[in-house]
Amino acid sequence: MTDPGMTPPRTTPPGMTLYSFAASQSSEKVRWALDAAHLRYREHRLTPFLHHASNLRIGGSLGVSLPTLQADGELVQDSTQILEWLERHRAPFTLIPADVEARAEVMRYEARFDHIGMHVVRLMYATLLADADLVRRLWSLDAGFVQARLLRAAFPVIRGLFQRGLGMEPVLIEHSRKVVERALNELGRVVDGGRVYLAADRFTVADITAASRLAPLICPNEHLVFSDPEYRDAMMPLMERWHDHPGAGWVREMYRLHRHVQPARPAGAPPQAAAAYRRRRRLQGAQRKVVDKG
Repeated sequence: MTDPGMTPPRTTPPGMTLYSFAASQSSEKVRWALDAAHLRYREHRLTPFLHHASNLRIGGSLGVSLPTLQADGELVQDSTQILEWLERHRAPFTLIPADVEARAEVMRYEARFDHIGMHVVRLMYATLLADADLVRRLWSLDAGFVQARLLRAAFPVIRGLFQRGLGMEPVLIEHSRKVVERALNELGRVVDGGRVYLAADRFTVADITAASRLAPLICPNEHLVFSDPEYRDAMMPLMERWHDHPGAGWVREMYRLHRHVQPARPAGAPPQAAAAYRRRRRLQGAQRKVVDKG
C-alpha cells in the first residue's frame, strides 16, 4: 500500500542527530516522523537517569529533556517543537499540511494526544514497577556494562523517586485510566465513522502522535521496544482490557501500515545489559526445568 503521508526519498543536509531513549513515547514520536519523512539522521540512544554524562561529553548543551534534535548548528528540544522545526527547515515536510486550516486541525489532534502521554506512563509503570528485573532491563536497553551495574545499584532509590514523581496514588491511577479510555473512544469514533486517519484525509503527525503515545499500552508488533514478549506479558492486564477496543485496533493498524523502519543500533556501546538479561532468564528457565524433573 502506498503511504500518502510519506515524502519521496531525498538527500538531506548532514549532521542531524537525534538524542533519545529507546522506550520513550516522545522519542518514538520524533523517530517515527523522521523515518516516515525519509529524512536521514543519526540516532544516539541514551540510558535514562545516566544520560547526563553524555550531555557533558557534548559540551553540556543537551539539557535534561529528551528527545533532542541536533541539526544545522541548533539543539531543538520537545517533540512538538522538533516537528515544527522540521516543518520549517526540511520542507516539504508533508506530515504537517501546508494548508492553514488543515494544519490547524492536524496540530489540534497532535496537542490533544500529546496530553495523554503522562497518563499512559502512569498506567504503564503502575503495572510494571512491581517487576524490578523487567524495569531495569527496559531502562538498560542501550546501557554498557558499567552503566547497567550503576543503574542496578541505584534502582531502589530511582524507583522510589520515580513513583513519587509520577503520582501513584490510586485516585490518580484511576483518573489516568479514564483519560486513556476517552482517548481510545475518540479513536474508536474515527474507525466507526469510516475514516482511516485523524485529520487531512492522510497520514500526518496527528496519527503518529496518537499511535506512539498509546503504544506502551497496546504493544503493536512493529514497535522497537513494546513488542517484546516479556513486556507484553507484564502488560497483559491492561492489554486484555483494551485489546478488542476499536481505538486499540486503530493504533495497531497505524503501526502495521506506516511503521516498517527499524531504527539503527545507536553509536554507543552495544546493549550488553539486555543480552545478559536474556541469557540469565534462559539459564533460570533451564534450572527450573531441572528442578521440576528432579
